[in-house]
Amino acid sequence: MGNNAVQTRILDSGVAVITIDLPDSKVNLLSASVMMELDQAVEQVKANPAVKGLIICSGKSDNFVAGANINEIQAIQNEPPVKAYEASKQGKELLAKIERLPYPTVAAIAGTCLGGGTELSLACKERLAADSPKTRIGVPEVQLGFIPGWGGTVRLTRLLGLQAALELVTAGNPVEARKAWKMGLVSEVVAPDKLMARAEEVALGARARRYVPSFKARATRTALEGNPLGRKVVRMMALKAIMAKTRGKFPAPLEAVKVIFAAATQQPDKAFEAESQAFARLATGQVSKNLVGIFFAQQESKKAPAGAACNLKIKKVGVLGAGVMGAGIAQAARYAGYEVVLKDIDASTINKELAPMAFVDKGMATIKGLFDSLVEKGKMTRQKADEMMAGIKGTIDYADLADCDFIIEAVVEKMKIKKLALTELQKVVKNPNFIFATNTSSLSVSEMAEGAANPSNVVGVHFFNPVYKMPLVEIVRGKQTSDATIACAKEFASRLGKTTVTAADSPGFIVNRILAPYLREAIALAEEGVPLADIDRAMKEFGTGFPSPMGPFELLDTVGLDIAGEVIRVLHNALGERMAPPAIMGKVEGLKLLGKKGGKGFYLYENGKRGDFNPDVLAAITAPRKPMGKTTIQDRLLLAMINEAARTLEEGINTDPSQIDLAMIFGTGFPPYAGGVLRLADQMGVKLTCTKLEWLSQVAGDNYRPAELLRKKAQEGSSFYAG
Repeated sequence: MGNNAVQTRILDSGVAVITIDLPDSKVNLLSASVMMELDQAVEQVKANPAVKGLIICSGKSDNFVAGANINEIQAIQNEPPVKAYEASKQGKELLAKIERLPYPTVAAIAGTCLGGGTELSLACKERLAADSPKTRIGVPEVQLGFIPGWGGTVRLTRLLGLQAALELVTAGNPVEARKAWKMGLVSEVVAPDKLMARAEEVALGARARRYVPSFKARATRTALEGNPLGRKVVRMMALKAIMAKTRGKFPAPLEAVKVIFAAATQQPDKAFEAESQAFARLATGQVSKNLVGIFFAQQESKKAPAGAACNLKIKKVGVLGAGVMGAGIAQAARYAGYEVVLKDIDASTINKELAPMAFVDKGMATIKGLFDSLVEKGKMTRQKADEMMAGIKGTIDYADLADCDFIIEAVVEKMKIKKLALTELQKVVKNPNFIFATNTSSLSVSEMAEGAANPSNVVGVHFFNPVYKMPLVEIVRGKQTSDATIACAKEFASRLGKTTVTAADSPGFIVNRILAPYLREAIALAEEGVPLADIDRAMKEFGTGFPSPMGPFELLDTVGLDIAGEVIRVLHNALGERMAPPAIMGKVEGLKLLGKKGGKGFYLYENGKRGDFNPDVLAAITAPRKPMGKTTIQDRLLLAMINEAARTLEEGINTDPSQIDLAMIFGTGFPPYAGGVLRLADQMGVKLTCTKLEWLSQVAGDNYRPAELLRKKAQEGSSFYAG
């Protein structure tokens, strides 16, 4: 049949087994052709009077079904909503056939079971899950801007109740096998090697070993969900939590709440219809198009340069510098399973009162604190945390790095010191092909490689602070960096769970290059007399900032005013007067303000918690108060970013608009609902964007002079993204 992705066999016991195994793919995806094969298999089983029960399983050991084919979702997004509605109805018809079969039906779930895979399993009367860390079950559709469309929203509500359905659908996070069992999402958890045998027993009528919740849990659910008032309270709490998290910018969770409550209060056919209509609206809406675009950009970002592969087996990682960044990188590398050596200088050479290992010990304490936090959150056992710490060696001796294959420097941001570190490493590291990775945020990777014995093995691997939270790593290609080294750097960062974007070696790379004008113009607005609180509020409402929305002044404090000042200086030297630091930055430096890490910046901080604006900074602003509307503030700051992003693309720092947008979303928290900086320009209209920039360049400075690429696209009537 078709792709031969679906196979059917009948066991001697009379149980039919439908196996999904998509050829030449690591995961099973439910494309239109696979659904057609599945439909034919169900009809075949249905027509066989000898069948006593049915098992649906996967031919892949670590994957049941990873969901629908996103390429087909994207294709539907370019069609009228009725096409999405029809696709939803067709999927429902197939699953309804499975649901109506007159004998026991069992989904045998091993590994990833997401989206359409979970909806398929819900059409079965029983779900058995392999007891393995690889088994993860969920409906992550809201993360792509829509909701389950094949009946999953309705079936989950009827199976689990309001609260559990709301938890699964509106957040979209999968759960592991045992949590799924305790929720009632699966009927039984089974040892992986016994899964199929037990599924056959259940398909022949054996009773599944369901989790029985406590009397208190059952009573609480009945009290909350068993009457109109209780349901109203649950709905109100759900909407309040969603609005607090999304500020109404993401429509999918809000629509999910409506469908879930329809499932709880209406007849099934009406609830299924409400789901199909909501799916069609959401899947063809702009927010979903933006989020699907980000998904594909992420997939593209994982690829190594064409024809390249990492030719280095990375076992031991060295980290130079035990400060906040170095310690964060060391902890992330160890958590990913690498052996780690953390080196810093002899502290007594800086301050004779300090012990030689003082800087290293402080870094090790930071790392221990990060692992302790995982233990406190229940994400790691104490024993495992101790094992992790035992795999990190702290040292002040370069010789201890001799066996490292991949070494990252996170030392002070001075070219001379970074070059000296590379020279010292080359004296002791045994592997002549070791990779030297720099975490620099502003210095030239090419210049750093000038003193290298093998400059092709020098690469930028730019993490963002805090390392454990920030998902982006910029991979920076120096003039002589090889494709194989780029592949190794991507492989390393990916193993740490990071999203990577490749950038050419240019001042500020991608993120800081585009972010700097945004921060600079925020400071310029403050100097003009626009209240700092109004500026921060306007951008928080738009949704900028990671991991949660924050305004530009809070962001500056989080980055560190010393680091931000250094980046602006580098960009000023490289790009000229349009990047000149605002005058207030000199006053900030004079006050020796560091931001959050120093307790004082644009805001005051106590024990890491943000307080009021710093009165010393407010006193440094001499301009009279100048109220400005939210939209005007947003235009000033967003257009500065759009303009610089166009220049970044124009200069070939990265030639793919989706990768530039991905960098800004994962590196700065640019709101995903907007799709990215360049995607926002397309949605505003490139011609209108250019017109606004022309006007701002006359009233607010040369930084707003439209990039040539923007002018060209405005004249042509074209956009950054095709279609």
